[in-house]
Amino acid sequence: MQRLQRLYGIVEYMRSRRAPVTVFELAERFGVGERTVHRDIAALRDQDVPIYGEPGRGGGLQIGQEYSMPPLGLSINELFGMWVSQRLSAVSGSVPPGAGVSSAFSKVLESLPEARRERFERVLERVVVGVAPDEVTVEHAGPIDPDVYTVCEEAFLSGRALRLSYEDRHRNRTERTVAPHGLLVQSPLWYLLTFDDLRKAGRMFRLDRIKRADIDPVLKFEPRDPRALFEEIEYYGIELKE
Repeated sequence: MQRLQRLYGIVEYMRSRRAPVTVFELAERFGVGERTVHRDIAALRDQDVPIYGEPGRGGGLQIGQEYSMPPLGLSINELFGMWVSQRLSAVSGSVPPGAGVSSAFSKVLESLPEARRERFERVLERVVVGVAPDEVTVEHAGPIDPDVYTVCEEAFLSGRALRLSYEDRHRNRTERTVAPHGLLVQSPLWYLLTFDDLRKAGRMFRLDRIKRADIDPVLKFEPRDPRALFEEIEYYGIELKE
C-alpha cells in the first residue's frame, strides 16, 4: 500500500471510531510495523491533523472531531497509483481488511473538483482488472522495468503514442509505434492494450517484455474503450467483475 493512501486510511479509520485506538491496532489493520505507524502519526501531526493522546503501549489515540479532510491537489498520476493499489489489494486480499482503505479512497474522490473527478473516472473505465494468470505464465514472467512502466503509464494517461522496443516469447525484438488505449492487470502481469496503426488491429504487449519505451513527441490519440478493441476480454471471461 502506498504511504499517502495509508495516511488517509488512518485518518478515516480514526474518525470512524469513538474510542481511542492503539498503535498496535493500526499496525495490524494496515499491515505495517508499529514503527511505521509512529512515523505516520508524526507526519499527520506535522500536517496539522489534530491527533490527541499518546502513541505508546497502553496509550490511545483519537482524532479531533473538528477535523475535516481538506481538498486534495493530487495529480491524475497520483490518483491512478492510489486506485491501482487499493483495487489490487481488494482483489488479492493482501491488505486486511480492505473496506477501510476503499472507503478512504472514495472520500478522496469525493473531495476532488467535479471536472477532475470525471476525467479520472474516464481513465478508470479503460483499466481492465483481470482474473489471475496460470502458474506457468507467472513462472516465466520477468520483472517490469520501473522506467518502462512510468513511461507507459504517462502515455496511457495523457493520450500520447508510444514507441516500443518489444521482445516476444521467442526473444525476437521488434520496434512498434502504438496507441495505449487500455491497461490489463492480471497481477503480477501487466499488459498494454493498444491499437497498432501499421497493422490496423488491436495488440497486447506484456510490460515485462518491453525493453524500451518512449513517448512519441508528436502523435496523440483519442482514447477508446479497450473492450471494443479486444472482444476476447468478454469472450474468454478475462475481466474480473465487481
